[in-house]
Amino acid sequence: TVLRQPDAIALIDPPNKQRVTGDTPRQLTFAQADQAISGIAARFVEAGLPPGSIIAVQMPNTIEFVVTVMAALRAGLVVALLPQLWRQSELTLALNRVGARAIAGVSRIEIVDHGELTLHAAAEAFSIRQVFGFGNDLPEGMTPLEIATSGMNGWLSPALPDARRPAIISFDVTPDGFRAIPRNHLQLISG
Repeated sequence: TVLRQPDAIALIDPPNKQRVTGDTPRQLTFAQADQAISGIAARFVEAGLPPGSIIAVQMPNTIEFVVTVMAALRAGLVVALLPQLWRQSELTLALNRVGARAIAGVSRIEIVDHGELTLHAAAEAFSIRQVFGFGNDLPEGMTPLEIATSGMNGWLSPALPDARRPAIISFDVTPDGFRAIPRNHLQLISG
């Protein structure tokens, strides 16, 4: 689609983004989204995240969320999707349970300081090596990410995934608490 319709609209923020994250809603074309995905994927690779490692993502339904997940997949990472309503104890448990090497979030969601929440949970997860975030006023220790749609030289080609290996990790609630459910590329395609 990037080659066939580079100027067609690919992603549109929800109209209430300003209230939710404090950022202005925006939209990206396929070409802009592709550049943003490549730029963030390159940041993940430069940060030393090897293919197959797990990056947790806790973000609202915005362009940043989509671009981050697609960038992680392009870098060959496995994405653990964390619900927005989970707080520090649930986040810490999930991060330790899946052995996440990184986490990406936002500075705030509504009135909650998610930057601080993310950093505190990451500090209690022994496997976390990188904490990334979008937004203004990120706390110290959080590496800023941004949607860059121009100025990139080159393109990060997607990592070649083994369709049988996990691509996404979601969580399910059971009577014994929540458990991680890895889903591979074949399951995602068939779903």
